[in-house]
Amino acid sequence: MFQYLKQPLSPQMRARVLMLWGALTLGALAVGAIALYEGAFVRDNVRDQLSAQQIQFTPADQLTEQERNRDACLVENGGKLMTSGEQARCYANHYILLHMEESATNAGYPGATYATLGNEQRRLRGELAAAPQENRADLQRQLDAATNLRNTMQTGSTLRGQLLNAWGWDTFGQGVIIGGTVALLGALLFAALFVFELTRGVAPVREATSYRARPAMDRR
Repeated sequence: MFQYLKQPLSPQMRARVLMLWGALTLGALAVGAIALYEGAFVRDNVRDQLSAQQIQFTPADQLTEQERNRDACLVENGGKLMTSGEQARCYANHYILLHMEESATNAGYPGATYATLGNEQRRLRGELAAAPQENRADLQRQLDAATNLRNTMQTGSTLRGQLLNAWGWDTFGQGVIIGGTVALLGALLFAALFVFELTRGVAPVREATSYRARPAMDRR
């Protein structure tokens, strides 16, 4: 198969091949440049938005034992300002979520979420409405605790969602940049093929042989 690469093409075929490699080179260059620009724009926007929030990780020497044991990223980013999507993911999944879980456990609702606490509120309100006057004080305290915890869960879930969304966009931007880099490498390959074909010779044009009609007697 490779021996055919050394054979020159006809002028017509060579022109088509050069046009193909040239078009692919320009197309890959355009796609790669646009992808690099868009990817950098997305990541810069994520960095600017996160920096504007002024969220700073707790210094490593001030972390609790539970926080240090939660994930190494909390120690590695100790005292740093949040500026990247990966830092946002760390803060959302290993700092905010940890304190949400601790708040639920301390309030007497281990494993509770914003949704499950809504069911608990409805249950307590029903019991409070049907309870005698002397039992309402304890039920009211339970309802207040569930309500406060649900508010905490709502705030934590909202912030986690925003930070994880930033992480998702940052990861997307990084993927776009990688794709743009691959496209530019493809452009280099197409350009090399264009130069390779350009330096090859052209196959000589064969003169068409004329066909002379033979006498009718000879064609029997």
